[in-house]
Amino acid sequence: MLITIFNVVKLSLAPLDPIPGRWTSPPPLLEIVDGEEEWVVEEILDSRMVNRRLCYLVKWEGFGVEHNSWEPWDNVHAPELVVDFYRRHPGAACHIYAVDFRSIPFHSVSGHPLLAPGGVSPGKTH
Repeated sequence: MLITIFNVVKLSLAPLDPIPGRWTSPPPLLEIVDGEEEWVVEEILDSRMVNRRLCYLVKWEGFGVEHNSWEPWDNVHAPELVVDFYRRHPGAACHIYAVDFRSIPFHSVSGHPLLAPGGVSPGKTH
């Protein structure tokens, strides 16, 4: 068994601010949007798909990088920042909107060999 003995002089309270200026400021106040509290988005940093859902890496206004977080697209209420992000990163993950196939003009291509029944040219057998 090891016993350590300290001199009473060594047992003093630590200063409140051991590194002057190191204390962080309190977080900014929340904004009220449509009756709900929301933090303000400073910048969209990245995007990715998580379980087939688009998420953005958000830098929050008034917070350090340690508070950046991945948020679902519908929780990020900053459309102008989203547009700016895609302007700077055109290849980033984004929504793919479903197309109404009735709006696509299809043309009939009759007589084409690959469009014959069964995908076999007329006159050829299996």
